[in-house]
Amino acid sequence: MEINVENLDLKSEAEKNTSDDKTVDLDKMSRKIILKNLLILSFACMLQFSAFNSFANLQSSLNKEEGLGTTGLALLYSVMVLTSLFIAPISMDRISTKWIMVWSMCTYIIYTATGFNPTWYTVIPASVIIGIGAAHFWLAMPAYVIDIAKSYAQVTDTVDQDRVTFFFGIVYAAIYTSNIWGNLFSSMVFRQERTNETLESKDVHCGPSYCPYRKYNISAIVPPSQTQVYTYTGFCSGITAFAILLIIVFLTNISTDSGKSQSACKQSRMVATHIFRSRDQHLLFCSSIFSGLANGFVVGDFTSAYISCPYGIQNVGLGMITLGVVQSIFSVVFGKLNQYIGHIAIFTFGSMTHASFYITLLLWHPLPNQSYIVHVLAAIAGISGAANEPVITALHNLYFVENKDIALSSFRLLNSIGWAISFAYSNWLCPNVKMYILIGGLLISLATLIYLDVKHRQTRRRSEKQTIMEKDTVTEDLISNQML
Repeated sequence: MEINVENLDLKSEAEKNTSDDKTVDLDKMSRKIILKNLLILSFACMLQFSAFNSFANLQSSLNKEEGLGTTGLALLYSVMVLTSLFIAPISMDRISTKWIMVWSMCTYIIYTATGFNPTWYTVIPASVIIGIGAAHFWLAMPAYVIDIAKSYAQVTDTVDQDRVTFFFGIVYAAIYTSNIWGNLFSSMVFRQERTNETLESKDVHCGPSYCPYRKYNISAIVPPSQTQVYTYTGFCSGITAFAILLIIVFLTNISTDSGKSQSACKQSRMVATHIFRSRDQHLLFCSSIFSGLANGFVVGDFTSAYISCPYGIQNVGLGMITLGVVQSIFSVVFGKLNQYIGHIAIFTFGSMTHASFYITLLLWHPLPNQSYIVHVLAAIAGISGAANEPVITALHNLYFVENKDIALSSFRLLNSIGWAISFAYSNWLCPNVKMYILIGGLLISLATLIYLDVKHRQTRRRSEKQTIMEKDTVTEDLISNQML
């Protein structure tokens, strides 16, 4: 698709300020409009996930009775997996990406609004609804970013892939900062003037001894007042509504290629085929699922057993802020170090920090004057997460060059399954049992990735040796021909 630069420069003001209710062709968008759309989308995503991430972090503490909060999260990710495979690709062709995002973000409001009346009759249906909406959002949002990035590359005469990577970097940087803003507000809302009155008598039931299915553990977490919950719920719902309003009013509705439904459905089938048939993907199974299990443990168990139980709900946000900031910083550090020491060395270091995190949690019983240790542990979790998850993503790019999009879709699917499993057993197992499971999964993940690395190194050496032998054979034939 070629762009007439002269036509772009001579666009009328009416075309530049096209109403967002109308569909605009990508080749008619100016550089300024494209950048405006990128910034609006990034800011809206930051608002939305500031609300959702902080709200999800508190589910195991606010809705702890009978595991309501974690059951809802397990259902959310389960529905998201099924919708991503069978429903979302079909609907992508029928509605533009802008309006899919608008509808999807409305489902986030439905979920956060359950804070006003958290019961089985509200949380479970809302979890199903947001599972469907989130699956659509994570297809529509990247598709929109890719479209405007390629359009920007054509307008500026630059490489498509460079623009796509740059645009995604901006969007995800905004999403990563959501770990700060939403959790900061939750810590401010739930702040209490005094700590839990029964902390000293209940500390043996916190930490590794905190078992959600036991009645005395349910009462271990002092619930906030109804006013605080309503204020926090209103905040989450309100900023998500504001994000939707930004998308509706300011984001340009772009045209999409015809036949997207067919290609999307084909991609879903290719993802399923790739998961079941690719041997390299089989070796990445454990690490992909483990990534979701580990993140689910932090959100569902670390926040309740090691923060809410001994130190109060008001400290959950502060702990997650520490984790988010450290993870963001070390993601950049490890990304730079990767070119010098290699991905296996980084993943091994991440596995060691992960193991130290779990072993410390197994041995440490929180005491009243040790709240600072929570932030140290959150920082360790952030370092290990920054070391491991980006490496697993990079390996899917490295080992599946010809079909990296299919491989990355498989990773997201398996990762979501890990999240769902983590929340599914959250209410039925004690933290010490979960950590033994995680340590086992961590060791298997490390072993399979080392084996996969060795396998590809040997394949590459054989290929290089074969190439050298072929060159030598050609050289000998030339010499023989010259002698004759």
